[in-house]
This record gives sequence, C-alpha cells and structure tokens, in this order.
Amino acid sequence: MRNPPAPDIPDSRVMYDVPLAPLVTWGVGGVARIMFVPRTENELSSVISWVHSNGTDFFVLGGGSNVLISDAAFEIPVINTARMSAIAVRQSGDTVYMDCLAGTPMKEALSLSLENGWSGLERAAGIPGTVGGAVAGNAGSKTGFIGASVERVVTLEPDGSRAEWSGRDIEWGYRSCPLFDGGKRIAQSVTFRTERSSGDKVARLAAETMRERKSQPVSARTAGCVFKNPSGNSAGKLLDESGCKGISMGGARVSEFHANFIENHSGSARDILSLALLCRKKVLEKFGTYLDFEVKTAGVWEVCPDAGE
Repeated sequence: MRNPPAPDIPDSRVMYDVPLAPLVTWGVGGVARIMFVPRTENELSSVISWVHSNGTDFFVLGGGSNVLISDAAFEIPVINTARMSAIAVRQSGDTVYMDCLAGTPMKEALSLSLENGWSGLERAAGIPGTVGGAVAGNAGSKTGFIGASVERVVTLEPDGSRAEWSGRDIEWGYRSCPLFDGGKRIAQSVTFRTERSSGDKVARLAAETMRERKSQPVSARTAGCVFKNPSGNSAGKLLDESGCKGISMGGARVSEFHANFIENHSGSARDILSLALLCRKKVLEKFGTYLDFEVKTAGVWEVCPDAGE
C-alpha cells in the first residue's frame, strides 16, 4: 500500500512506477515504485523528513552515472535530484565561490569556470553526473580529486535538519567522502572554491585531464570505471592482463578500449553484474588481487552463478 505524498511537495513532484533504465547511463534497471523529484531545498528537506518518519531507507539518483540498478522493482523511495540545479557565484578578491545545488550537472559547473578563467575544477573535466554525486564519490583523475576544491558541503540529516561541513575538515578518501557512509544523509548543496586565473591556462589544464580519458569508450553505454584502482596498481591494467578485454556475457561486453569499462549492448543489469564478477574472479585468480567496485550497486539482486559468485 502506498504512503501519501510528503507534505509541501506538489503532486507533480511525486511519481509512481517510474522506469529507471532511461535515467541511468548504463540504460538498465527496473521500476521505482515511488520517486520524489524535488526542485528546491525546502522540498528536499520535506522529502527526507517524510522518508525517515515512515521508517524506510531511500536511494538518491542524480545524473545516473556510476550506478548499477538491478532489474527488479525498486521498492524503497527514490529521490531524484536532477531538477535541483542552480549555481550562484560569490567573489572575495581573487577567490570565486560557486554555490551549486546538489543536482547541478558537473559539466555545467566546469563550463562556467572555464568561461570565466576560474581555476580549481579542471580535474572535473569529463566527469559525468551531478555535483552531489561527484562529491559523494570524490570523483577525479590523475590530476587530482574534486574534494580538494570543496569549500563547503551542506547536507540534510535523517531528521530533515540542515548541517554544514567545511571541505577542509573532511577526511576525503579515494573515491569516497565519509559524510555519506551509511546512506542516511544527503547532499543539499556544495560550494566550490576557485581562483581567478588565465582562461588559456585553465582550458589547457582541463584539456590535459581530458587527454587522460582518451582511452575510455565515449560512444557506448557505460557508467565510468567499474572497479577502483588497488593501491599502487591500475585496475584497468590488471583486467587487461587477465584477458578481460572484449569478453561478453549476454548483452554486456568489456570495452576493447579500456578493460575497466563495461559496455551495455542491449543487455540487462544481471548481464553487467555477472560480467563484472567474472572479471573480478579472473584478476583474483591471476594476480591474487581483489578488486573493489567503484560503481554503486542498488536494488535487489539474484545470485549470479554463471560468474562463479
């Protein structure tokens, strides 16, 4: 039985039986039984309070990258932040602060900084998804991670209250931000700290970051790197040397360009997960190295016996 919509949320912001596949970059996933699509900070706060008062977990969906959603129906509420997109700019001397709502696409924040010659977000070049997702996963590249440019994070706590965190005080991890461990709080907004610089210099640094990504598949359905790099090594290199490039399962195939990417060619979430588990097994057998997922898995999963797990 469905619970009533959250107070102060227009009916148009509450959706039922929403197909998730069109909302994620892999193009797979079941339906969300109920989805909230807040547009303002107050609406998001109301949703969070409602969810917790009903004693249920929730799943946050932003740009739909870096996530693998199961084929089964998604029974817990989905909070889609895609409509929470806005950037406000504040300046103090040569420092420029960019206040971004959590659903703002990272490419929009980067584009604004490039247009104005503000340095600090170059490491975000080529990163898909939203500001909130990028910060939660401390996205980045060889040139650095996004956490280094975060001035402030505003979160909503389980009771719907607002909390502020200094980016300098956060113990940023590799592809992780401890604020969101456990999944009980959600990013409401992020402030990036940038510095006035030469437009040519900023563009050059962004181009260098993009060149690092030249080996990544750009025309296929992927979700970014599947596995985290183990300490002192490259997951892509280990996967390549384990013979993973080009192998497939159902409609999923390991990219010929970069072995840490799985392409979806009319496959299912089960195909993708099964292939990922098979690749992890191959690396473990050859090198004794266990690869941790970088993508987040969500939903209810069946056992994947064809992958040996």
